[in-house]
Amino acid sequence: MCARRVADVLHVTPADVPVEGYYTEDQQLTEYFRLLRALQEVDECRTAEVAALPEFRRLQEVTSARIYGRPRQREKLLSVGRDAVSQALIATAPNWTLARLVAAAHACARETDDFSLVGLAARIQDAVVLTALRESVVLYDEYECLSAQPRRQYLWKVSDELAEQARRFIDAFNALFGENLPPPEPAQAVEYWDACEANNILGRCVRLGWDDIREPVRHYHWAIYRGPEGLTVQEFWHPEVWTTTRYREALHVYGRCPDL
Repeated sequence: MCARRVADVLHVTPADVPVEGYYTEDQQLTEYFRLLRALQEVDECRTAEVAALPEFRRLQEVTSARIYGRPRQREKLLSVGRDAVSQALIATAPNWTLARLVAAAHACARETDDFSLVGLAARIQDAVVLTALRESVVLYDEYECLSAQPRRQYLWKVSDELAEQARRFIDAFNALFGENLPPPEPAQAVEYWDACEANNILGRCVRLGWDDIREPVRHYHWAIYRGPEGLTVQEFWHPEVWTTTRYREALHVYGRCPDL
């Protein structure tokens, strides 16, 4: 079983959660459900520990399949599917009702070209079929939580001087590569924040220089790891050049500082 192999390597135990859907029908299905639920909560930074396993690649292939909707990584080891119902839950929160969600799921399926199992059911606006099919993919699809927490607010705190220099860079970049990066201004705060989140910087490592005065030659690096108060930088010398791939593989659990 792929989930068992990946869980063994990561030292992850089955999640103590209610077993949903048809996964109660036999012991192996139940084990798979609980293992996958546990793996779905593992942070993305541990991917390097299992990336070479064919069993992990198979799990990735299954969990990111479009038959469950558009894959959403969520900074976790495995993605979940955002189908028409998931999208409808987001669009109508906190006013969830059966009629409103069936109508919203139908609209979302068409707008997002959702051909997942749930997306097909959403197109015919049959609540019974939609319920039955959503239950059948419960292990792979995204579910939503109504929270009392306020929606995220974005605060633009950029000096005029920095914004002007950034504008010069963006103009030069757009001209050089034919791109259309947005201008550095408050109205673009959400877009720039989302771009930052999408480009995971944990574990990035760069060699800045070297010392050949003495033997052996040493290389000077900076690398990003997760400290007690968030992301921080480790500086280190090493006789070999360290790449981002190598540094990420050396990170401890949850992206903690490696031993070099």
